[in-house]
Amino acid sequence: MKILLYFINNVLSQPIFIIGIVVIVGMAAEKKSWDKILPSTLKAIIGFTMINVGGQTLGTALLPLQLMISRIFRVKAPNLTDIGATQASSLASIGTEMALIFALGFLVNILLARFTPLKFVHLSPHVSFFFAGMIAALLKFNTKLTIVPLVLIGAVILGLYMTLSCAYVNILIKPVKGADGFTLGHSSSSGLLVASILGKFLGNKDHDLEKMKIPKKLNFLREMTIALTIVMTLLFFFLGLFSGNGWIMQNVSGGKDIVVFSITKGVEFGMWITVIITGVRMMLAEIIPAFHGVADKLIPNAKPGLDVPLLFPNYPTSVIVGFLCSLTTGLIGMLILGAANYPVIVFPALIPTFFTGAVTAIFGNAHGGTRGAILGSCANGFLLIFGQALLLPLVGSFAPIMRILSETDYCVYGPILGFFLKAIGGA
Repeated sequence: MKILLYFINNVLSQPIFIIGIVVIVGMAAEKKSWDKILPSTLKAIIGFTMINVGGQTLGTALLPLQLMISRIFRVKAPNLTDIGATQASSLASIGTEMALIFALGFLVNILLARFTPLKFVHLSPHVSFFFAGMIAALLKFNTKLTIVPLVLIGAVILGLYMTLSCAYVNILIKPVKGADGFTLGHSSSSGLLVASILGKFLGNKDHDLEKMKIPKKLNFLREMTIALTIVMTLLFFFLGLFSGNGWIMQNVSGGKDIVVFSITKGVEFGMWITVIITGVRMMLAEIIPAFHGVADKLIPNAKPGLDVPLLFPNYPTSVIVGFLCSLTTGLIGMLILGAANYPVIVFPALIPTFFTGAVTAIFGNAHGGTRGAILGSCANGFLLIFGQALLLPLVGSFAPIMRILSETDYCVYGPILGFFLKAIGGA
C-alpha cells in the first residue's frame, strides 16, 4: 500500500508525467522513432512546466493583495500565505483517501472515454487531485462510510465529474478562438456554463471585447504582457495607497515603498504571463498531434481536457477584465456576508479569482461580447465567495486549502454534494 500511495502522490499527481506518458504513447501508437518521440516529449513537458510554474507564481504573487485588502476593508483575512504548509496540514487527515480516489477516479474517466460516447480524457491532474481531496473530505466528514466504500464512491463521483465537465465545456467552447482540438479539464466549468448562458441571452456577440476601439497610441495595451504589467502595477499601487505606505513597508513589501513594490510586482506579472504564453505554444505544438495517436489507436475519437491558460493568448483584454470583475464582486460578496454576520469568515480566494475570472470572461465574450464577458466574470465572483461560504463548514480539516484553491466547481458542486450527504442522513 505504501508503494502504491507513493506512486500516486509522487508520479500520477504530477502533471509532467501524465503529459509525458500521453506524448510517448501517442507517438508510439503512430510508430514514430525514438529520436522523434524524445524531443517531442521533452518539449511538451517543458511547455507544460512553463505554464504550471508561471501560473503558480502568478497566483502566489497575488497573495500580498490579500493582506492589503483585509486592511482596507478592516476584515481579518485568514493567514494563508504559506501554501505548502497549508496544503500539508489540510491533507493530514484525508491524504490516503484523497490519493486513492484520485487514482481510481482517473481510471473511471479512462474507462468512460473508452467504452461510452463521452470521449474526453481529463489531462489536468493537478486540478483533479485537489478535487479528489474535496470529495474525500465531504464523504469523510459528512458520512459514516468506512474507507473502502468511501474510496469507491468517491472515485465514481470524481470520474463522472472529470468526464462530464469536459463534455459540457466541449459544447460551450465551440465559439472560443484557439480551442481547436481540445476541451478544458478545469474546475471552472460551472462558471463557464453560467458565463456562456448569460452571454448568450443577455449579451451582444457583435461587440467583441477584444475588438474594442482604443486610440492608436494605446494599441500596445492589446499585448497581454504589457497590459497585465500596467494593470497589476496600478492595482498594487492604489491598494497600497489606501493601505498606507508605512504599513506596506513593514508588513507586505519587505521594506520597499509602494512605488518600487508596485512596479516590481507589475513587471513580475508581465514576465510570468510571458512564460505562460510561451509554454502554451510549446505544449500545444506537441500534445495535440500526439493525442491524435492515442485517439486513433487506443480511445477512438477522444479529445483531451487541458488547462485554461491555453486560451489566454487570444483573449488578453478578457483575462484582465475578468479578473478585475470577479475580484470586485468577490469583495462585494465578502462585505454582504460580513454585514449579515455570517458565522464563517470568508475572503476572496485570489488565485481562483484570477484564473476563473479570466476564463469566464473569455467564454462570456465568446458567447455575448463585452457585456457577456462582464456579466459572466461578475457572476463568477459571486459564485466563488458565496459558494466558499457554504463549502467551508462541510469539509472539516480540508478547509484551509479550500480558502486558497476553491475554484468555481468546488464552490458550486461541493456544497451540492455536501448538503445531499447531510440530507440522506450521512452525518
